[in-house]
Amino acid sequence: MTRKMQKKEIRALIYKARKEMSEETWKKATDKICDSVLKTQMFQEAEEIYCYVDYNHEVGTRQIIENSWRLQKKVFVPKVLGREMEFFEISSFDDLAPGMKGILEPVRTSEDNKGSGNRGLMIMPGVAFDRSLHRIGYGGGFYDRYLETHRGLQKLAVAFTYQVLDEVPAEAFDICPDVLVTESAVYEKRF
Repeated sequence: MTRKMQKKEIRALIYKARKEMSEETWKKATDKICDSVLKTQMFQEAEEIYCYVDYNHEVGTRQIIENSWRLQKKVFVPKVLGREMEFFEISSFDDLAPGMKGILEPVRTSEDNKGSGNRGLMIMPGVAFDRSLHRIGYGGGFYDRYLETHRGLQKLAVAFTYQVLDEVPAEAFDICPDVLVTESAVYEKRF
C-alpha cells in the first residue's frame, strides 16, 4: 500500500470518527485541550498567536483566541491565497467571514495586518498524529509550506485522543509540531 493510500484511509477513518462525535463530547474534550494549551509555557510566553479557526468538528480554538486577546496577545489566523496561506491579525470574531470550503478567514488582508511569522506560537490542526509527532494534514500542504519559510514560530498541535495513532506515514518535507495536546495527554518532541 502506498503512503498516499495510507493517508487517504487514515483521513477517512478520522473524518468518520469526528462526524460521530457528540456535541457534548466535543465540548468537554475541547475544553480540556484548551485548558492544557493555556497552561503551557509556550502559550504563556508567546506575544503572537498564529491559530486556525476550527471548522467541521475540529478541536475548538475559540477559547484560545479569546484568552489570547484577554492577555493582550496578537492573534493571527490563516487565509488561503491560491496555493499559499498567510496569517492576518484579527481583534474580533467579526473580522472573519466564510472563505475556502466555508472556513472562517480574516476579511482584512492588507500588508499592515499580515503576520511576519518570525516569532510566536503556531497552533496547528491536523487529521492524525502519532506519538513521535508525525502529522497528517488535510492534503494541501499549506502548513508545511508556511512553516518551512517561517521557522521562528514554535509549533503546538491540538487533536482529540482518537486522532493519535500508533504510526502515521511521514514524508521528509512534513513539518512536525514541537508539542501535541489532546484531552488525555501532552506529547513533546524528543530532541
